[in-house]
Amino acid sequence: MKNKHLSILFTLIFAIALTSCADKTIQETNPERPRYKPSPTEVTDSFLKALKEEDFKKAYEYVYVPSTDEAGYVIQMRNIYQENQLTINSYNILGTQIYELSASVIVDLDSTLKSRTTGQLMNLKQKSKYTLGLFDKKWKITGGDCVENCQGEVPEIEIAD
Repeated sequence: MKNKHLSILFTLIFAIALTSCADKTIQETNPERPRYKPSPTEVTDSFLKALKEEDFKKAYEYVYVPSTDEAGYVIQMRNIYQENQLTINSYNILGTQIYELSASVIVDLDSTLKSRTTGQLMNLKQKSKYTLGLFDKKWKITGGDCVENCQGEVPEIEIAD
């Protein structure tokens, strides 16, 4: 009976000591990073929603493009959409990775566009990665790349010896 109480007491002391040390370690090595609203996920969602609705003025609010103004961006995007007969049917944000001053957002994107080779409309389901940066404490999209099932992808051909 005495041994049982003694072992419970040691376990309790060990648990308290462990948790008190763990809190200090976490606080010292992982300081809370400032969080800016809207988040990279929210910015990407709003950007894609604007593109889906072909509201390029709204989409411009979420991008960082120092090489053009709003009017130039709207004209450029309208031309890209018309030339490629591009339509975003749906999208699903899969995940977000935040670094110090940048972030990456991975998205499943379902779109319809004109094939570069046949000229026919085709449905394309792909994964895209959007890169964001912090500018004046606001997340802005700085670029986007297709990472899976890209239209320009050339299938790998195996050559037999």
